[in-house]
Parts: sequence; structure tokens; C-alpha cells
Amino acid sequence: MALTAALAVPATADTTAVSPLLANNPEQISPEFHTAVESAVDHAAGAATELALVPGFAGVAVDYAAGKVTVSWKGEAPPAVGALAAQVPDGVTVDVERAALSEADLRTASTRLMDSQRALHGSGAVVAALPAEDYAGLVAEVSHDSAAARTTGLADELEQAAGVPVRVEVVDTEVQPTATTRRNDDAPWNAGGAMATRDGTDYCTTGFSIITAAGKHRVISAAHCNRGVGSIVRDGAGQPLGKVTHRSPSLDAQAIAPFDAPRTTHAVFGGPWNASPSDPRYRFEVAGVQRPAVGQVVCTSGAVTGEHCGARIQATNVAWSCGDRTCHGFRASRSDGGVVVGGGDSGGPIYAVIGGRAYARGMIDGGSNRRSCGRTSVPTQCFSYVYGIPMVDILDAWNARIYS
Repeated sequence: MALTAALAVPATADTTAVSPLLANNPEQISPEFHTAVESAVDHAAGAATELALVPGFAGVAVDYAAGKVTVSWKGEAPPAVGALAAQVPDGVTVDVERAALSEADLRTASTRLMDSQRALHGSGAVVAALPAEDYAGLVAEVSHDSAAARTTGLADELEQAAGVPVRVEVVDTEVQPTATTRRNDDAPWNAGGAMATRDGTDYCTTGFSIITAAGKHRVISAAHCNRGVGSIVRDGAGQPLGKVTHRSPSLDAQAIAPFDAPRTTHAVFGGPWNASPSDPRYRFEVAGVQRPAVGQVVCTSGAVTGEHCGARIQATNVAWSCGDRTCHGFRASRSDGGVVVGGGDSGGPIYAVIGGRAYARGMIDGGSNRRSCGRTSVPTQCFSYVYGIPMVDILDAWNARIYS
């Protein structure tokens, strides 16, 4: 597969526009990449993740401080990886590491593990199954108060189900769907706006806009936010926004056809949940889409809790239960354990801000590790981990492209 991503080094990003939510935390006040090297690392990682469907691909990780992209591969890496290493600018390196298992191997294994344990112990028993750091097996996070945690020989049981080595970690948390202006958006619709009941009670968030192969504009959100195709979706004021036309339960995603024209815009809301248009982070233009890589820094934007930046992607190809199915995506958190998502943010955008523009990474699906929220648009619960569905997977499912 040819590498098509551009590796030009973007201009140094303006770092003066800092979200008020982060102003008192020096470690987290750089939601945008502020050096050319960091931006080049991110673009190189994007080119590497375009190889995700090539047999043998295991994963991509970035180290901004070292200016390094690491591509893990089962077997011999294809020539395209070597070509990528030759294209990166000075100050950036691309390393290739051998992996025992590929992303496809581990996805099949984690699905078997999650499906088997959900049937035996319910959806909350195994919180998540994620690749081990060396891609040689899985790490299964098991809820401490579940029947699974009290099972004798649990590791052996999980290994038998998965067919690969499994390390068990008992955790005191669970993944919960984050369903429950921004408050009163209208056409053309932005990502990060409120979805509400007829009386204006928030329950979810609008996501990125996409364009189908037929040229139709749609707004993405989480499938668990509505009952099914044909459901009427309302905005934060309770006024009709559109109708659900597509659902993908395995991605927990739905597409909404807005009623009014112009239907959508290629922008996301940033800043606090109650940010005004004068806020420097009120809105970002969407510039493109990229498959997530370990180590990348992202922002989340939900109608209820607002924008949270500085979360680092800790793992990709993570499996968790969404309803009665196993979903796959990525997990991100901030190093200070701060809030990254809350109830009512489901469906909202996950993105990186580079040079003042948003690059789509995923859709908010759930959260874990409860935290005190602070101010929100409605009372809710908040979390320090966010679980995201990659936007590239949603686009592939519907043969669509990001509106940028």
C-alpha cells in the first residue's frame, strides 16, 4: 500500500490560545503542538497508520520528546515503512520493531475474550482488553467486584478464550457510556453541540460531519444515544435537528441527516461548555482525519463538560463492551488524572489541534475512573479515561469521508 500522507513540516503553532480549564496546570497548557518537530512526528505517525490494513501491522507509537515514531510489525515490515523513514525531516526518526502478534491477531483474540466473559459474567466483568506493550499478548482489566475476579484460574480461562497470553489486572472501575451554547446550535451543525430531549435536557453530543459516497452530509454520534434508524434527534434547545439514517452497532456509531440547510459545517466547538464566540478556543476548523497512534496528545469536546485537552493516547486496538457487543478503539488519559470526559459527552469529537486546526481522531464512546466534575451544563458524572472509536473506522464502514 502506497504512503500518501504529506510529511511537510507545518508552521509552528500559536500557543497563546490556552483553554481556561488548563490555565492553572503548566503540564497541560499545550493542547497544540508547539514545535515543528512535534508536528512532523504527528504527520509521520499518520502516514504509518495508513498501513494498518496491511497484514502484519501491529501498531504505531510516538515519542515527541525524542522526535521518534515507532512502527511495530509482525514479520518483515513492507518497503513502505522504509520509505517513510527516508521521508521524515531532520530531527525525526522512524524505528521498526518486531512484534509477536499483529493488530488483527490481537483484535480477534480480544473479541473472543470479551464475548466469552460477557456471556459468563455480564458486560461489566472485564472492563477492557488491550494489547500488551510488546504486542505479545493481551492485558485484561477485570472489575474487582465482579464474579470473574473471584474465579479460580482466571488467567488460564482468559488465555484459553483468547488463544494468546493474557495478563490479568484487577481494577476498581468500569467503562460507562457517556450519554446523558453548544447548548443551542443550529444549521449548519458543528461537532460538540448538545443533543437533547424535547424539554431541552442534554443526553449526548454531536460528532464530526461526514460526506457519504452519494454526497450526502451527515452528523456522527454514538448509536447508544438513540433507539435506532428513524429516531428524531433534537438540539440542546429541544428543537428538531435531524433523523438517524445509519447505524453500526459494532462501532456504536450512528449517522444523522439534518433537517435544515446548509446541513453541516467542518468545525468543532472547543473551550468550556458555556464558551462564547469571543473565547479563543470557541471553534476550530476541521482539517483532516488520522488513525490514532499511541503517545499522541488529543482533545475531547462534549456538550456537557466542554473541551478537555492534554490527554495522551495510552493504547490502541482496545476492546470493551458496548451494550451486548464488543467495540474496539483507543483509550486516552491525562498524566495528572484530570477529567477528560463526562456523562452527556457521548458522540462528541476527539481531535488533535495543530496550527490552530482540528485533526479528527475519533468519537467519544465512554469513560471510566470517576472524578469530580467541576462546573458542567447539567449534573453528571465525569471520568479520567476516555474510550474512543477511530473516525477512520466509521468512515470506512459507510464509505464516507470527513467533511474538512
